[in-house]
Amino acid sequence: MMKLWALLLLLVAVQVYCVADSDSLSHRYDFPDSTLHVRSIFCTGNEVTKEHIILNEMSLKEGVLLTHEALDYDINRIYSLQLFNKVDILVVPTDSLADLIVTVNERWFFYPYPIAGLTDHSWSKLYYGLGVAHTNVGGINVQLYGQGVIGYNPFASLMYINPLFVRDMNVYLSAQVQYAETRNKSIVSQGTGSNFDEERFSLDVTIGKRLTLYSRVYVTAEYAQLSVTNNRAGRTMSADGTDRFPALSLGYRYDTRDLIEYPRYGTSFNLVASKIGTFGGVVDYERYTMDFRRFITAGEFAGFAGRLYGSVADGGTVPNYAHAFIGYADKIRGHYNTILEGDDMAMATVELHVPIISPRYIRFEEIPIEQFRTIRYAVYAALFADAGNVWYQRDQFCVNRTITGFGAGLHCLISYSMVVRFEYAIDAQTLQHREFILDLGAAL
Repeated sequence: MMKLWALLLLLVAVQVYCVADSDSLSHRYDFPDSTLHVRSIFCTGNEVTKEHIILNEMSLKEGVLLTHEALDYDINRIYSLQLFNKVDILVVPTDSLADLIVTVNERWFFYPYPIAGLTDHSWSKLYYGLGVAHTNVGGINVQLYGQGVIGYNPFASLMYINPLFVRDMNVYLSAQVQYAETRNKSIVSQGTGSNFDEERFSLDVTIGKRLTLYSRVYVTAEYAQLSVTNNRAGRTMSADGTDRFPALSLGYRYDTRDLIEYPRYGTSFNLVASKIGTFGGVVDYERYTMDFRRFITAGEFAGFAGRLYGSVADGGTVPNYAHAFIGYADKIRGHYNTILEGDDMAMATVELHVPIISPRYIRFEEIPIEQFRTIRYAVYAALFADAGNVWYQRDQFCVNRTITGFGAGLHCLISYSMVVRFEYAIDAQTLQHREFILDLGAAL
């Protein structure tokens, strides 16, 4: 682990050395706020991507008051489409009006790609494979993915995403079919014997409507089939070891985050109500989930992030494989390998982010492929605290069962929307357990 920290410090040093030759994202245009209104918006560099895909993400429209904050916000919103390596907006003022020129540098859109990752944020659960993607079919951000993975929890999947399925009505559509062999997570199902695998097949379709730039409603219909490799009582709801059931979910999402992979500003709120199974069927229960995230900037020197998450079940018995878990995908830093299981779950996280290297671009002409020459990167120092609890429907929420942890780390953002976290966490209950964490993706 010390070698990893040394490598990180070397990376920071190299990036600091390159700052003089790089292009900062901290735009400073020669105009005061509250003086200019947008007259027109032009796009350039989008050789494949249609102009309306870019304009659809912008808060600035014709006639809207122009501010520095709105410019930086829209640059991050466009970058979050994950279609471009670089995004910039040039302001051309004329009297009380201004023309905006949006300049983008497009990524690769159709390509095979290697797949490697960590299941449940664990380096002992490595998976790897190959995928084929087209992330901008027709230049309208339609996405097609085919993936095959071996290693821990092997799976194969096909996915289709169309953000503007009915453009005039702002209706979007996505569909996915997947087969997976998943290692059982439930301690209750495993019991005192050896662990087993679950074979899952699922097909789901989501259709939604974008109400505003920031809000949308959606409905997801799913059919799932789950079998266990070693059938015992309680591992499935059906006695034969195979559960087959539909699910229907209704959701609402509000999202003003500026940068999806590592937000600095905005609010994300997701509320989902699901009916799993059929009334009176072998599988028959409801689940309600709320995920609230808030990001606040304190000037250029710090940012605050917070998350509140809750998931509760109601109605019939929740199958063991559908329990809520802490210790797998959702973890408490300071208790990274502690597993809690139940029907319901609540979590909270707060973080303080201090930029060491603010987001900026650097270009390497030596790289032979144009789509990889422009690199966006940033480094943040972080302080964090986590708390979480899991309980069953028959029990009441108990504060004394909540586990908590805190710590500090470095978060590195690199191109193609990747985040690498180096963290040191402490158990807040006893202050005895301490752990180093190397993980991928933002914690919230």
